[in-house]
Amino acid sequence: MISFLLVSHSKKITDGLKEMIDEMSLNKDNITTFSIGGTKDGRLGTDPIAIYEAIEMRKMDDAIFIFTDLGSAVLSSETAVDMIDDELKQKVHIVDCALVEGAFIAAVQINGVDCLEQVLNELKTI
Repeated sequence: MISFLLVSHSKKITDGLKEMIDEMSLNKDNITTFSIGGTKDGRLGTDPIAIYEAIEMRKMDDAIFIFTDLGSAVLSSETAVDMIDDELKQKVHIVDCALVEGAFIAAVQINGVDCLEQVLNELKTI
């Protein structure tokens, strides 16, 4: 099982992207998608605690991919990863690519590859 954490300053962006991935992914049984956009009180922003909680909730997964939009989303994701234990950190990948395109392409490509590193390398070109 692989989890996709979609981190954006806007909940509307991550909710829409989650819907698109969940609807169009060929690998629905092996990918779990989480919308982690905005702040808990509904404003624009990111929440490292929400990201941390999602990581901890999925710690039994084979891998956790974190897709982000802007710089502070990356910082919030890095803060969340800093809070987890070293063993779990090995499974977590903050993916350096465009949020929408990268997450969608990864959801489609993961179905046909044996190596997650191959997917991560391809996402670097997006």
